[in-house]
Amino acid sequence: MRLRLILGFAVIAAQLGCGGTEAPSELASREDALLRCITDHFIVYYSDGTYTTPVGSERCFCDRTPTREGIRTDFEEIQYMYECNPARPVAP
Repeated sequence: MRLRLILGFAVIAAQLGCGGTEAPSELASREDALLRCITDHFIVYYSDGTYTTPVGSERCFCDRTPTREGIRTDFEEIQYMYECNPARPVAP
């Protein structure tokens, strides 16, 4: 009876993944593409609909990775936004 109980716990432990045989994390081997700006823009994010307290910003240069500070909210004010020149070569 004791042997069956021990074997039963061993089977359950193996099914639950105990024993250090877990698969490698998907995040460790995943490579996401970097976000590239398709517009040149500057956006300020505010804490609420009164647009008085800025809490974050986003600056984007064409074909570059955006620079963000603070937090993004639904209350945004676009300071300026220009389309990038599609004929210009893409930066590496």
